[in-house]
Amino acid sequence: MARTLRKDGKYRQKCLGPALSLSKPSITYQTAIARAFEWFETGSVTDLSVAPEYVGRVASLCVCPIGDVYTVGHAMEDYLTWSKLARSSGGHYNNLTLMNYHLVPKLSAIPIEEFNAKDLQDLAQSVLERPPKRGFENPPAKVDPNTLTTDEIRKRKRTFNSLVTILRMVFRYAWESGHLTSERSWKCLNRVAVNHQPRTIFLTRAECGSLLDACSPSLRQLVLAALYSGCRVGELGELRVEDVARDGFGISVKPFKRGPARFVFLPAEGMTFFMKACDGKGHKDHLFLSTKGKPWSRQHTLQFRTAVAKAGLPKEFVFHGLRHTYASDLVAHGASLDTVAKQLGHANTLTVMNTYGHLAETMREAQVQRCFSPLSSENDDGSERNLRRLQAIRDRDDPEKWREKAHPQTASTLPRSPLARPSREVLEIFSALPGDH
Repeated sequence: MARTLRKDGKYRQKCLGPALSLSKPSITYQTAIARAFEWFETGSVTDLSVAPEYVGRVASLCVCPIGDVYTVGHAMEDYLTWSKLARSSGGHYNNLTLMNYHLVPKLSAIPIEEFNAKDLQDLAQSVLERPPKRGFENPPAKVDPNTLTTDEIRKRKRTFNSLVTILRMVFRYAWESGHLTSERSWKCLNRVAVNHQPRTIFLTRAECGSLLDACSPSLRQLVLAALYSGCRVGELGELRVEDVARDGFGISVKPFKRGPARFVFLPAEGMTFFMKACDGKGHKDHLFLSTKGKPWSRQHTLQFRTAVAKAGLPKEFVFHGLRHTYASDLVAHGASLDTVAKQLGHANTLTVMNTYGHLAETMREAQVQRCFSPLSSENDDGSERNLRRLQAIRDRDDPEKWREKAHPQTASTLPRSPLARPSREVLEIFSALPGDH
């Protein structure tokens, strides 16, 4: 059934076709959706219906699994019921939005026992053709995969890998719940190989100043807190006065994203900022509040995007980029990767090395110059001519592009030693792209 709300407050509905094969053959979910939108867009229905409005944050799977045949849609719905209880709210919401945009249209009607590599191949093709959708904007038009840049292919590969990870969790939950009689359906759920691209969208101190000038007073406090501590917006939103200087020269951060609690050391400048933020507040009061006097959660997004545009920064820069700015600044000025990992709350240095390790090259050069002990007076040439030659080599690097120094350049999205073993059908989709082999 398709149903629309009329302007007089009543509903009008239309039968689209049978969902079950009883007296008549059933129609597929995709067919029902197509018929529904065709009906919605007819002149008579448009004239009598109220204007569509977004109802707010997505809270459920956009599919109604029915029937005795256990489909991928059934499995996703069951998994989300468990995920809402077991996972963090942010992780659950990210999975839900990815499912609704990518998985529901392509896979929800497929019986889970019949899922195979060809279905995963269709999903890979769909991911390549569908540009990312942000917020409540209308889905963008499909694109030709052959027109994608290397970076766009890399991002779509990572999206595909995220979807494969979600499907593996969904199928495993179905298996453990007794809805799968064998593991065959999810044996084909393998990720594709993709190289890691270091973070380059972070700010210089001058750019930080421009951003702070473009922020409202309450948002400015939140941005400064992130730049001083490297904390996530959710961690900052949970900070209370009692967390400042409780365990030492810094702030105590509560467990977040299933990670343990940690203590973040602060520079003197940052410690002063956090102590000032405590002035006039009670021991249990939240440290940072929005313009409406509520703890920061997700309401910062639009305000931050506006400030980024006003400051003339790259539109791709999001609040999480402040965390990258914090880490990049520490690495570029000689902090060890282990120190940065502990400050950010990572279990080990691997993530930090993959994300910011290229910045350590600048400090590696400086440390080699400073720490190497003299070996031969013959080559310890301090003449003016030799010093000019050495300086000419250093001057080849543009000091304005310090963030890109030693940045690995590659025309392929494949890593040197791919560990992923995707199915042949999926590999055919990505291998056909120009330059990606």
